Amino acid sequence: MRSLARPDDGVHSFFTDRAQTIVESLIDPKALDGLTAPFQGSRTAPNFKLPTVLWLGVFGAANAVMHSMKAILEAACDAIEGSRILPLERHTLTQSGWTRAKQRLSLGLLVRVWRHWVETARCLAGDAALFHGLRLVAIDNTSLTVPEALWPVFRSHKGGRGDGPAQGTLQVAYDVCARVPVAFTAAKADSSEKTLNRRLLCDITVPSLFLIDCGFYSIRLFADVRRRGHHFLTRMRSSGRPKLVRRLGPDDGLYEIRPGSSWGKLPPDVPKRMIVRIVHAQWKGFRPVRLVTSLLDAEAVPRTELLDLYHRRWHVETFFRELSGDVEFEHWHTRTLKGFYVELLFILIYTTMVRAHMAEAATRAGVLPGHLRFGDGAQQCERTWVRLGKTPRPQHPALLDELTTYLSKLKVDIRPGRSFERDKQKRRAASRSHKLEALKEKEHAA
Repeated sequence: MRSLARPDDGVHSFFTDRAQTIVESLIDPKALDGLTAPFQGSRTAPNFKLPTVLWLGVFGAANAVMHSMKAILEAACDAIEGSRILPLERHTLTQSGWTRAKQRLSLGLLVRVWRHWVETARCLAGDAALFHGLRLVAIDNTSLTVPEALWPVFRSHKGGRGDGPAQGTLQVAYDVCARVPVAFTAAKADSSEKTLNRRLLCDITVPSLFLIDCGFYSIRLFADVRRRGHHFLTRMRSSGRPKLVRRLGPDDGLYEIRPGSSWGKLPPDVPKRMIVRIVHAQWKGFRPVRLVTSLLDAEAVPRTELLDLYHRRWHVETFFRELSGDVEFEHWHTRTLKGFYVELLFILIYTTMVRAHMAEAATRAGVLPGHLRFGDGAQQCERTWVRLGKTPRPQHPALLDELTTYLSKLKVDIRPGRSFERDKQKRRAASRSHKLEALKEKEHAA
């Protein structure tokens, strides 16, 4: 078995060259040059250049389910060169070299790479990603299992009484049309959701319409959203008692809301009253709801559009499902806080890159990016990226066009009017009933 590693550089020359070929084919060379300047050099691992580190990070995010970084590095080499030329134990890609390279990465640089792909995905999605000129952004959070070495930083969930595994909270602002995360924050599991919401708002500058879960209902959050030039749409709590100001139409009007006594003492910049628009709605099989929004013009934004719009908030749940199901991202290969954020950012970069390719494919197919299957698309994207490193540069546009054509055929089976029982006990009872009926029919036929 032979190796192409040189004793004076400590890294495979072919891997470095091909990693650079892949990255330069996916990121504009001018943008890549702008990212190279903040990347710090190192005497201990001089040939872990920025393209090599970026490709290893994305490949590692795509294969995070592998339990050791050694397995990921070997798979990365094998994917680019093939099984005939495998790295030897000396003068190759080592775990210690990769760890040093990650420590040299600034989080700001990775954020710039991620936001580059966010803007790319949004541009490729086109006008379909806009609602009356506003970006549709949903905010939600999920529990996050973090490396056990970070327990002193994140601690455990309250339900574990301090004795459970190391857990945190990952809160994400998600573009529900382009299907990409546009902001995130990770904090302790018992962090205040309202505090996390304000952190996310600081990172979003493009005028957006926030689709907010009723659990985040707060006049302070509404004021922060409006102060930064955004709008909001949420569901009012059942205990809300708004005061009618003016009727706009059937089940539609302007109301005055005030902070409740349960909200405690509010800062001076929080208004004591706010005029909002409330739309009443009831869908078959569901309880009546009241949708609260800052879009006050009933002619510009009709009531029917608001009713259809609020259901899109649930699309953020598909992002968390993709992370846990398709990416299986909670397999960490670090024991430091910075390494944790580096790996988390690489996961966001990877999912956003896939969604950017799918946004282009969705535009070609005339559908929304969310109407394409992420799991199958992610696998094909990784295969195509690896092929870019083995193919002459003049053939790269044809490969990327082939990828776009393939992704445009991965349409989700959409069934209008389909309902889903959220109560687990009722859902299980219905499933058992169907299985029992099938078993009886089989016994009767026999």
